[in-house]
Amino acid sequence: MNTVEQDRINTKDSAIDQANPRSGASLVPMLVAGVVLTFGGMIAALVFTSVT
Repeated sequence: MNTVEQDRINTKDSAIDQANPRSGASLVPMLVAGVVLTFGGMIAALVFTSVT
C-alpha cells in the first residue's frame, strides 16, 4: 500500500473514532467539560444563595 492510501485510511479511521462517543479522543473533552460545568454550577449556587 502506498502512503497516500494509508493516510486516507488513517484519516477515515480517526474520523470514525472521533464520531464514536466512547473513543478515548472524545472522552477527555467530555470529562473536562463535565468538571468545568460542575464547578461552575457550584459557584453559581453559592452566589445565588448568598444574594438571597
